[in-house]
Amino acid sequence: MPARAIPTGYSMSLAQRVLIRGSAFRLARGIAYGPEPRQALDIYTPKEGAPAATVVFFYGGSWKSGDRGLYRFLGHALAQRGYQAVIADYRLFPDVRYPAFVEDAALAVAWTKANIETHGGTADRIVLMGHSAGAYNAVMLAIDPRWLAPHGLRPADIAAAVSLAGPLSFNPLGTDSTRSIFAPAAADAEGARPVKLAAAGAEGAPPFLFLHGEADRTVGAQNATNMARAVNEAGGRAAVKLYPRVGHLGLVTSFAWPLRWQAPCLDDVTLFMASAAAAAGAR
Repeated sequence: MPARAIPTGYSMSLAQRVLIRGSAFRLARGIAYGPEPRQALDIYTPKEGAPAATVVFFYGGSWKSGDRGLYRFLGHALAQRGYQAVIADYRLFPDVRYPAFVEDAALAVAWTKANIETHGGTADRIVLMGHSAGAYNAVMLAIDPRWLAPHGLRPADIAAAVSLAGPLSFNPLGTDSTRSIFAPAAADAEGARPVKLAAAGAEGAPPFLFLHGEADRTVGAQNATNMARAVNEAGGRAAVKLYPRVGHLGLVTSFAWPLRWQAPCLDDVTLFMASAAAAAGAR
């Protein structure tokens, strides 16, 4: 699908300006990856040199809220470290229910794979990353081949996957706040839980990094440890980083330069991605 610009009205707020120091990127904003209004993405490309990899990022918001424009600080942080960032919107509840947001994530990745080289990226070095609900979307693509398959892709086509505070082992049908969102999964509840998919999908999956704050009261840190254990026991590759005194939002806001004292998430992620991207390039 060719790139199509979508007019956008947002501008960088004062809060966003505070979270960004310098201008290390070129920004292509409001590119459609599908026909729906929320199927759009922004691309942050380093001004200097070829990107080490292209990171497709999905934000959180309980599958009910979120906007790609709020994550300019993350695009800036990654570009500053030499990575290209694709930050994608996706459809939300109540307009859609599961699995529409996972399907949107797969469509965004397929668009990126097919088009990113025209934006200076590297199609063979794509990393999936997400925070909270967005981490769920990213990990589902990396652990379960049914989502990328309609686009002629496999989890093995992804260089790596990074989860920031992802709800990966919880039961969405057993939780009041998500039961309506995941109602279509009632006939196959286990198929909507990444931790339950690891046994079948881990061997064909990319390497994973699961980051979580030990002070997270929204999504417990056991989601990271349970998922990593399931992946490794099934023959996959997974690492975990837990940060004391870091909460749910602090994990992602630590990418912003004034808040990096909260946790070395950016350092840990870029170190992991450098290794994964080098391995992907050698394949």
